[in-house]
Order: sequence, then structure tokens, then C-alpha cells
Amino acid sequence: MPLSSKTVINHIRSYAGPFSRQDLVKDIIGRKTEIQKNKKKKSKQRGKKTAEYRPQKDTAKIDETLHVLLSAGFLSLHKKKYHVRHHFISDGKIIISTSGSGVFLSEDNTEIIVGKEDTKGANNNDLVSARLYDYRKGLFFGEVVKILKRDRNHYLARFSRFTGGMIIFRLIDLPGDIEVCLEQGADNRANKKLNDPSFLFIVSLTDRVISGRHLCEIIDSFSLDDEKNDLRRIVLKHSLPGPHKDYGDPETLRHSVDPHEMKDRKDYRNEFTITIDGANAKDFDDAISLKTGEDRTTLYVHIADVSAYVARDSDLDREAQNRGTSYYLGNAVIPMLPEILSNNLCSLRQGEDRLTMTAEMTFDGEGGYRGSSFHRGIIRVDHRLTYEGAEEILNSDDSSTLGRKLRQMQSLARILYERRLKTGRLDLNLGDEVVIYDGDRVKSIEFAERLNSHRLIEEFMLSANETVARFITEKEVPSLYRVHEEMSDEKFAALLQFLKVYNIKPPKQADSGPAIQDILARVAGKDYEHVVNLVVLKSMMQAYYGTVPLGHYGLGFRDYTHFTSPIRRYPDLIVHRSLKSILDGIAPPYTTESMDFIGEKSSELERIAQKAERDMLKLKSCRLMLDRKGEVFPAIISGVSRFGFFVTLKESPIEGMVPMRNLTDDYYLIMEDEYTIIGKKYSRRFRLGDSVSLRLTSVELETMRIDFEVA
Repeated sequence: MPLSSKTVINHIRSYAGPFSRQDLVKDIIGRKTEIQKNKKKKSKQRGKKTAEYRPQKDTAKIDETLHVLLSAGFLSLHKKKYHVRHHFISDGKIIISTSGSGVFLSEDNTEIIVGKEDTKGANNNDLVSARLYDYRKGLFFGEVVKILKRDRNHYLARFSRFTGGMIIFRLIDLPGDIEVCLEQGADNRANKKLNDPSFLFIVSLTDRVISGRHLCEIIDSFSLDDEKNDLRRIVLKHSLPGPHKDYGDPETLRHSVDPHEMKDRKDYRNEFTITIDGANAKDFDDAISLKTGEDRTTLYVHIADVSAYVARDSDLDREAQNRGTSYYLGNAVIPMLPEILSNNLCSLRQGEDRLTMTAEMTFDGEGGYRGSSFHRGIIRVDHRLTYEGAEEILNSDDSSTLGRKLRQMQSLARILYERRLKTGRLDLNLGDEVVIYDGDRVKSIEFAERLNSHRLIEEFMLSANETVARFITEKEVPSLYRVHEEMSDEKFAALLQFLKVYNIKPPKQADSGPAIQDILARVAGKDYEHVVNLVVLKSMMQAYYGTVPLGHYGLGFRDYTHFTSPIRRYPDLIVHRSLKSILDGIAPPYTTESMDFIGEKSSELERIAQKAERDMLKLKSCRLMLDRKGEVFPAIISGVSRFGFFVTLKESPIEGMVPMRNLTDDYYLIMEDEYTIIGKKYSRRFRLGDSVSLRLTSVELETMRIDFEVA
């Protein structure tokens, strides 16, 4: 039998200390040679021949294994002696797949495949110790030896069955089919609800394992059918933070501000200042003012000065960093800052004096940047507007100061927008969705209309973010940047391949930015415009927070950061502190190394927030569709996979799937490269972007899944 890396690794583990290549070759090859000699001797006695043992292949396998282990950091080499690092055991996170197997990612980013039988009860995102035991086909394989820390304290579970004096529960909202158990009679609270399929149980896991299942304890239970529990479910699934502790009354916090923060503030209270936000918003991060001259316009973007109230390394600061962001879940908010700050002291409310960090930016008549300055400020908002209210004024003949200022602002925003399109901005036409509530219950989910007032605020915030990033970069002060790297060559090639589906000729531009601009312009107004925009979005890299100013590809900015939302984004608070250190002429508040950690953590928490918000939308979509089984809906195919095709309804931004099992009139072939599913016998085709009529077949609240069949 050929020598395997698993055998080599096991042999290395048997050494008590350092070893050389010669030691390993001698021990393994020598042993195999001795075994072969004994076999040959016995065969000779029986009058049979034995194949000659040739050690060259086994020696090559030893060398290959040593090289791989050394390259990956499992071994170190000193004076021709190999040293095993931590007995091939390392700590890291494990990611569990739907099949129950996992991928262990060590702290130095080495990946190890972990079979379902080797996870030892570890759940998705748990911190574990894993031991390497094999290497084959370019992959490492290993097993969990210890669960160091659970990703979450509480899990959602559904009753499954009774067996052997145990109550078996199945964990939901986790990848893998994971069962836990409870001894019958251990908790009588569960008995009445076990046979009610609508009930979910909140459980914690103990270290005790019975028949391969972790013993659990019941914390609470609730009905899946009651919509009031949706928020609780999403919070549990994503381990979102709970309520803030009590930080005292507003006056106590107001008086806790460092006196230095109150000195030399520029007074903007005589500037006509407005906020434009959503109708239900309470945390007003930003306000704007505008001053026009003959050939110059000065834009003032006033941002809530959160850093005046949240001192670095304070309890408030540590809590904000751990949360990373605010979580907007339907009609509820889990705020990054306590409401005493987010909705009160820091919120730029109408008619109240508020502390700000203000960016003053001057532009010429063509939108060209002509200079900027930054100040600690104090403002008093004259008007709090909603987007709809501002839009109504913009479309009217309102000649008041408010109406006149709004139109001046709109004019500048339009000039800035057109200018940015010329410098490489990718303006994707992908509408958002808005969830309408009636009390605590979802009433509808609708396509959100993008108003001129939305674009106005967007352009002004982009200007502030870009200008602050440019200033901090020039001063070479460590800070966080919002980074969006260029589309990879592979993704761009795949995008061009996709365009062939619609007979769209490849753009002449070699650079992907101008090429995509050309593509978006050519599909504007077409039936497949939304799908092309969606594929472009999915082809782009994911934005993140980093310490190197690599620019923002999608916006076409060489310098870009997040400065405008410190109430709800922790990186913005970091940027404010870096900016203040420049204004004060003092040492930077952070090293690049410390901000690397903050950037990585903030990026991770942002992704968690996005997943939680998507799950809440899925759950509310399921609520709306529960009583509509059998109805027919017009839809557009929004994705193709080996499991079927994804769809978005035309009447509402509700998404679902037509699984392959529901395509029963033919044997269908999946052509993922062509974004198409086609029938083998009748050649019926379902292609990305096609319109299709669908019948609703099932809605599953537990899996948040909506399935259709072709009508």
C-alpha cells in the first residue's frame, strides 16, 4: 500500500522532540523494508514471489508532507531539525455547512476540513481547538479536540421526538442537522408545549454529551406563529446585543463632557440649517447648510459630535465597539449607542443646540472642488424634514427661505452627481425595499422610490466623506478608510460572458470601470436592466474597513472614508477622533496596528447586521405570503443555481425559489455559466432576467423559505 500523508503525520506525532528528515525516512522506510523482508521470507517458504519494495515513492511522499507542513506553519526547521508546533493543534473558528461537516479556520488563516463525525458537537462559528491529522489532494484534514467558546449562549430548538428516556430537540437557524437532548422529567415546563409544532424552545448547551448529543437546558419558549416574536428570533439567531445599561440622565452625561471639547467651537447657529431623514427616524446624524456666492458655493455638512460624549476606552466606547453598528430590524432598532445619546444628546434635533464636527467645502460653478476646512461646531437645526416632505417642496413653487435653500442644494447635488459620473462612478439602478407596518404587524413590502431628496443628501454625504479622507491621508495620520477594491479580472470576464446571454456586445473600454458604465447606460430602460445591475453588483468586491486608503471603486473615489454616521457606525467615531487629533495638533489616538483590529471587527459586525436585516425581510415576506398559497404571481428570474432558480415578484420585492423538484414536466439541465435551466426533451428554457408566471406552493416560517412552481 502506498504511503499516505496521514501515516507520515501520525508518525511525526509519535516523536517526543525534534527530529530530522533522516530520522523520519529511516523510521518509516526502515520499518516498511523490514515488513517487506518478512513478507518475502514467508512467501519464499511457500514458493511464491513477492513484489520488490521500491522506497522512492514513499520517500517522495515524506518529502512532500514535510514541505507542506513546513509551508503551512505546522512545523518549523532549525539546524536541520524539525519542530512540531503545538502537537499539530491550533485554535480558531469552525464554519459548519448544511451537511454537518465543517471548515476550521486557524488564527493564521490556515483551512482544515473537518468531517461531520469529527466536529465533536461544535456548532457554526464556535471557537475550537482542532488537530491536523491528514493532507491529501491539496487539502488539510483534522478533528475538533475541544470547544473553547460557543459562538452563542442560547439556541433555538424544535422538539423532534422521544427516545430512550430522552427528549430530542433539533437546533434551528444553524447549518447542519444538529440534535441536542434533555432527560425526560428534567424540566416540566416543556411538557405541555412539546406537541405544539408552533413552539420553539430557547436552550443553552451543557458540556455533558449523551449518545453523541449535547445535553441542553430550557431557558424559555415562544410561538413561531406569533409575529411579535420575530425580533426575538432574529436577535437569537445572530447573537445580537441586548438593551444598553442605564448610563444616567441627560444632564449627567452632558456635564461629563471634557471641558476641552467645549472650547473654540465655531458657532453655526446663525446659518440656515436643515436635516432630511426618514419619517420614523430619531437618530439624526447629519445636518446641512449652504452659502452661495457669485462663483463659489460653500457646503456645510454638520455631523453629530459623538466623540465629545464618548471618551476613548470608556465603558460607552467599549460597548459601542463591541456592537460596531446599529441594527435596523423592521420597525425596531438595536442602537449602537444608548438612546440617551442616539436619540437625544447627539441627535441633531430641530430647535436644540447640538455639538458637531463640521466639514466646510467650497465648489465652483461646475462642481469643482476649491477647498475645505474642518471644525468643532455648534448648530441649531431650523427645520427637520422628511424625504417626502423635502421632495414636495422641491416640486413646488415654495418661495420661502426653506424652498429657496432646498432648490440651491438640489442644484449643487445635481452638478456633483453629473461630475462624479464622468470621473468613474458606477450608478447602479437597484431600488431598495420598504416594509410597511400596521402596529407590530407587517402590512406590505414595497419597492422604495428614489427621490431627488435622497440623492441630495447622498451627494453631500459623499462629498464630506471624500474630503475628510483626502485631508487625513495628506496629513498621514492613522485612520480607518472605507475600501472598495477594483473588480477582479476573473469576475469581469464572467460578467462579459453573462452579457452574451442578452447579446450585449462587449464594451470597447479595457478598464472595467468605464466599461461597466457603458454597460449600465446601454441596458437602461430595458426589461433586463434590473438583472444586469444585480449581476454587476454581485460581481464587485465587498467593501470593508481598512487602514490603507485604497479608494472606492464603485464610487470612483481615490480617497474615501465613513465620517457622516457616528451615531450608528463605530468606524465613523474612529475617523472623528483621528480628525480631531489633526485639528488639535496632538499625537494620533490610534496606531495602525490597533486600527487594523478595529477595522476587521467592524467589517465583520457590519456583515452580521446585513445578514440579520436580510433575515428579518425574509421572515416578514413569509408572513405576507402565508395565506396566499395557490395564488399566481408575475415574477422575474433573479438567479440560477444547481438547486433551481430564484425569483423576485413584480408586485413586491419578495423573493423566493422554484426548486428543481418543482420542475416536473421535463428533465431539466442546469447551465450555470449561461445562467439558464433548459428542458432536455421540450427545450423549455428559464433564463436569468426572464419574466415568468408562478404559483405559490409553500411558505416555511422555520426556514424562512418561499417556494413556487411554474404556473
